[in-house]
Amino acid sequence: THIGFMHELELMDKVIGVCRPNRIYNLTDEQRANMIDIGDDIQPSMEAILLAKPDAVIISTYAEGDQVPAQIEALDIPVFYCNEWTETTPLARSEWIRFFGAIFGCLSKADSICASVQDAYAQLKVDSLKFKGKSLMSGMSWRGTWYVPAGGTFMGNLFRDAGAQYKYEGNPSTSSIPLTMEQAIQDFSQADVWVGCEANSLKELEAIDKKHTWFKAFQTGQVYNFRRRTLHSGANDFWESGTVHPEHVLQDLQKVLHGDTTDLYYIMRLK
Repeated sequence: THIGFMHELELMDKVIGVCRPNRIYNLTDEQRANMIDIGDDIQPSMEAILLAKPDAVIISTYAEGDQVPAQIEALDIPVFYCNEWTETTPLARSEWIRFFGAIFGCLSKADSICASVQDAYAQLKVDSLKFKGKSLMSGMSWRGTWYVPAGGTFMGNLFRDAGAQYKYEGNPSTSSIPLTMEQAIQDFSQADVWVGCEANSLKELEAIDKKHTWFKAFQTGQVYNFRRRTLHSGANDFWESGTVHPEHVLQDLQKVLHGDTTDLYYIMRLK
């Protein structure tokens, strides 16, 4: 997600090292070849960071008691915290571009991008009120549990803004809801559209769990993932520019909810 903001602000020349560069979408071949791999994102290599001699390190924090920030600061390297992932609405996450604008002295440019995104998103949200969207389901079974977003989550708010009919839109929780396969079938067997599954084809989805074929959306071929913009390495632009431009994600969702699969940006229909 941090790369998404940096790329949008044309600051990629400032990025000298990252965790797992093979998982980053917005890198040129030259940038990828010169990028320092600082290791695992949970426990990066302090040696690699020290040898890179950065002016600062931008990190996300995921757990209380995380020792990585203190380890980096012990090297006399400033640490900036970017926790945009904790935001529960698309526009709130997108607004973190101003954080990067402030750090790199281009806040006016970040403000301009932020305003443009907010205006476009607001107009699309208004458009959602003109239509009665189809019913929607999300996720898939993983080791016996099916996690779906509550209404107060990032995806829950996105579904609402797209005009979808979503079973848990009234649940204000900001966490995912774990369901058994039986509960998922009960709640979503007749949903019109299925988004956010972690498979690349209907055959793969069936191989993961035969019960996936019991859903109406599978039977009608209305199953989608967020993998249209991916590389062979698994790098996915949805997690980069999609964080900066939620209006493109919203428009994709609106299209599939109304049966239009042309010119989708992040969403891909499974075949």
